[in-house]
Amino acid sequence: MREELLAFVSRHGTLLEPAAIEFLLSQRDPIAKVEGFLDSCAETPFLVRLEDIVAAAEIGRTAGGRPSRPGPQPPTSAPAMPASFRRQGDRAADNDPDVRILRDITGRSTCEGTLEDFTRYFRHRFAVLGGMLRRRRELAGSQDISKARRSTREVRMIGMVADVRTTKNGHRILELEDDSDRVPVLLPADSSLAAEAVVQDEVIGVVGTVNGKGLVIATSLVRPDIPNPKAFGGANGHARVAFLSDVHVGSRTFLEDRWSKMSAWLGGSDDTARSIRYLVVSGDVVDGIGVYPRQDEELAIDDIYGQYEALARMIAALPDRLRVILLPGNHDAVRPAEPQPTFPASIQKLFDSHVVFAGNPCLLSLEGVRILAYHGRSMDDLVSSIPGMSYQRPLDAMKAMLRMRHLAPIYGGKTPIAPEAEDHLIIEEVPDIFVTGHVHAAGMDQYRGVVLVSASTWQAQTPYQKMRNIEPSPARLPIVDLGTGQAWIREF
Repeated sequence: MREELLAFVSRHGTLLEPAAIEFLLSQRDPIAKVEGFLDSCAETPFLVRLEDIVAAAEIGRTAGGRPSRPGPQPPTSAPAMPASFRRQGDRAADNDPDVRILRDITGRSTCEGTLEDFTRYFRHRFAVLGGMLRRRRELAGSQDISKARRSTREVRMIGMVADVRTTKNGHRILELEDDSDRVPVLLPADSSLAAEAVVQDEVIGVVGTVNGKGLVIATSLVRPDIPNPKAFGGANGHARVAFLSDVHVGSRTFLEDRWSKMSAWLGGSDDTARSIRYLVVSGDVVDGIGVYPRQDEELAIDDIYGQYEALARMIAALPDRLRVILLPGNHDAVRPAEPQPTFPASIQKLFDSHVVFAGNPCLLSLEGVRILAYHGRSMDDLVSSIPGMSYQRPLDAMKAMLRMRHLAPIYGGKTPIAPEAEDHLIIEEVPDIFVTGHVHAAGMDQYRGVVLVSASTWQAQTPYQKMRNIEPSPARLPIVDLGTGQAWIREF
């Protein structure tokens, strides 16, 4: 029954917390129980909690005049009524918006492209990610590669992947290096490790044994990862944040009618719309000029400032309560190399005071909820390097980034990366929400307590996408409650 229950909620686009699963399995008809709860919700919640189920049943019994029956109760710290019932009609808080840019590259770039810059960049990456790995129980007592390769016992070591190859027998060989040495690591074809997706330049830990030829036979791979599932760091209020990306204003395929519907909805009387206080736009806000060959043939606005002026008018038409956070992407008028600083002053002055500008990526705080926002250019490299990864499933790539604790681990691929003194693409702090764009596919999920958002595009299928058989999912607006982490998508 457990499998049938999980399959049922998955088809309905939601998740169950473990306590809710156990409670439902103790009921006479678990699927009917959760189906009744979902039918009572105005919006499908991102995560169904035990207290949601219990409170919904209590509401039903009270309405029917029946006394409540003893049974599992929600924790005493939980509200008497679940968020999915209590907060549907709440408006955005009346207090001042609380937006803070905690970290981005703006004003902090120091790279000049020298050999010393590259050396410093990779040493910083290795030091930070290596430090995360050394705190993992599996790598206690890890050694430098130069010492580990001379060992005759089980070894634990940490290194950066310099190369990945597959032998004719199906074995996989990693070249692992650190400051001291370099060593080949074998992932045997008959082990589960052979199916592990490993990419160049990621930092990993290896547990294994060394054979007589100096080859390490791996028994396990360890990644920095998020060590333990975390609780959602909810805000005190009931405000919500909506996410979008890849607006591509200026393109002939920009969906102006869909945008107008969303703008009208945000400014209307709908309770959910009125509860939205923040709008995070994660890059490619305009289509740009000269981004790809013959782009001019696909432009409705062929002046870069004209594109930003049109976007500024669109944002100015949104309700005054909204604070809009704008990040650049690879189509925007900033340097193409990541990390990207925010928009130049000549563009910022086109927008009103409701707009907050940030770099790409950035860590920001909305009422204390920490959001890691990244345009997502590195998905081009991950899709081409990891078997099974696809543009239609960006959430898989986002989970891989969190496991590697890096937004763009592959250096020298399709994603241009500036060799800054520090690697600003490391995911040092675990966010509450992680949002990307770039691939024009909308979706939501969670990974070890982090809410994942793939923000939708506002551009129809382009000739390039049609040629590559890429089908976008445009005009979908992911929304997250900053108090509870509940999430859903509204389509326009």
